[in-house]
Amino acid sequence: MKRFLLLIIFSCLLAPGLPASSAPEDENLKETIDYLVEFARTSDVVFIRNDKEHSAEEAASHMLRKYGYAKRKVRTAEDFIEYCAAKSTMSGKPYHVRLKDGRTITSAEWLLAALAGYRSGGAARSTFSSIEYETREFTREYGKCGELREGCASVTIRYPEFAGAASGAGIYLMSRDIRQRLIAPVYEATAPENFDDLADSFITGYKKVRADFPDYRSGWTLDREASVVYAADSVACIVFRERSFSGGAHPNARKEYINYRLHDGSIIHLQDILVTGARKDVRAAAETAFRAVRDLSKDEDLQEAGFRFNDGDFEINDNFGITGDGLVFYFNDYEIAPHAMGPTEIHVSYEEIMLLLKKDGILRGVVK
Repeated sequence: MKRFLLLIIFSCLLAPGLPASSAPEDENLKETIDYLVEFARTSDVVFIRNDKEHSAEEAASHMLRKYGYAKRKVRTAEDFIEYCAAKSTMSGKPYHVRLKDGRTITSAEWLLAALAGYRSGGAARSTFSSIEYETREFTREYGKCGELREGCASVTIRYPEFAGAASGAGIYLMSRDIRQRLIAPVYEATAPENFDDLADSFITGYKKVRADFPDYRSGWTLDREASVVYAADSVACIVFRERSFSGGAHPNARKEYINYRLHDGSIIHLQDILVTGARKDVRAAAETAFRAVRDLSKDEDLQEAGFRFNDGDFEINDNFGITGDGLVFYFNDYEIAPHAMGPTEIHVSYEEIMLLLKKDGILRGVVK
């Protein structure tokens, strides 16, 4: 008999496999399975099964067909994901989903996140009215990190830990992406898997310099932070800050805004919120704000003022944040000007660009 497979796989980050046999039997199993199938059917993702792409409708139908063969083994929703939505029976390959922003994850991880949100009451809604979180901090030090910070290396990471009713698939995947950004390697040859690995790598680098240069006394610091700038029913804006020093003329600092869709955790790009061809008009509004922040006249030459733009013309970048009253654009050190001139942050109000925003787009719950 021909075996059908599905295109949605998951492997929970906290466990190597799905708890198919140990989980208690679900009292409302049919209702939960119906939810998972409908969640897949109405999702805005691409399903990948055995290296071939499928639509959400095809994936949901395939899931149900596979359930018809595995029904006797399915006692829990986790069983349903394991037997009907996790991997190919023939090839053993995991199923995947490609999110709207291009990231690809296993369908099992995606569905388990949806299941967790459904059970908490959060994923049953298509939008989120709020997000709940607490700020956590990870700290590791080597040496005696006093006020002078001589002979010391330290790593500090602050991040939001989301909880509450809004803990659906989107919140889960957003949290996952935030953590991955916070553990980005300091050195190209390393690939940290968690905060401890990152701290080990940074401190090991410091120890090596001290071993090679016994008279070296400067301290090293790595301080990373992710914080919530804004959140609404449909979006969350997270700002990432990094301040570090590992020798050199001065500490380094960087700031980056990332905007997420709360329903699926995907990243929002500037073109996702603007009508076609609107970028040049947003650029004009942003240039007015830029000149005001930098105390430049309307006609003052930007290159002569010390700024570096292609062809000398102002251009917005993609480092932008969504807030309650407008868009924020941020230019880091060295991006458009020497370090001595510092970074630049500008704000463009929604009132200025109202006609340039997609009316039924992601900002419909933001712009009032």
